[in-house]
Order: sequence, then C-alpha cells, then structure tokens
Amino acid sequence: MKRAEREQPAARPEACNATTPMGRAIRLVGDVCILLIVINLLSGPRRFSELLEQLGHISSRTLTQRLRLLEELGFVERRAFLEIPPRVEYHLTPTGQEFGQVIAAIEEFARKNLTDPLPPASCGTLCSSQPSDSALAGRLNPTTLRGESDRLAETKEDAQH
Repeated sequence: MKRAEREQPAARPEACNATTPMGRAIRLVGDVCILLIVINLLSGPRRFSELLEQLGHISSRTLTQRLRLLEELGFVERRAFLEIPPRVEYHLTPTGQEFGQVIAAIEEFARKNLTDPLPPASCGTLCSSQPSDSALAGRLNPTTLRGESDRLAETKEDAQH
C-alpha cells in the first residue's frame, strides 16, 4: 500500500464548516463587533449614532455591515420613523434576545472561571492590559463589558498584524 493511501487526512470537525449551524454560531460568537452590538441592544433600542459612539473603536462601515448581517439573520430589526429629520432605530428581535442569553452564559462562565489573572509568562500579548475584576464581576451591561471587549479587539488586531 502506498504511503498516500495510508495517510488519510484527519476529518475536519463539523464546527469548522461555515455552512453548518454550529460553524455559523461559532463565527457569530467570535465576532467582537457583533457581540458588542447585541450587548448594547440588550438594554433597548439604539440609533446608529448611539451604537457608533458606544462601540467607539469600529468604523461606521463596519457597524453598517454587522447590523445588516444581524438583520439578515433575524437578530436585529431596523425601524425607520417618518419624521423630520428621519430617525432610525435598531432593536433585538426575540432571536436576538436569545443570543443575549448565550452572551450571559459566557459572562457567567467568565465570572466563575476567569477571575484570576493569568501569569505573565502564559498569556503573551493578552497581558498588555489586564481586565479588572469589576469588569468580570459586573452584571451583563454595555458599560462594564466595553473595556474588556476593547481589549479583546485590540489583541485581535495585534494578532492580525
């Protein structure tokens, strides 16, 4: 038997496939911008400018793209009001609220298991700005989670460069 016949490539986990529900869910959870949008909308409807201000570190183009994706997925609904000047608000649908429960579960896990700071030798670039215990201990709200999310976004950008 030839070597190529004996060495079968390892089966790729279904979670890695972007066409499966699990693969799509992993990509949503891994997108910091999407998580921040949902976290901000959990407390009620927001205008585009309010979201942009709250998320600060992302461009208006990125916010527009993520909001459109969330609309297509049925997580967010866009409401346009016929006023002068025109007003548009975004709010979570029941599916978006359900995604908020996933975020709350992640927060609960973090509070239980990730409150101790990592030793500097084991965390590499993540230690450049340690999250405060108060950010992890607070309830799910945009204000306490924004600092941690900013830190994660900066780490992700550093890894890409």
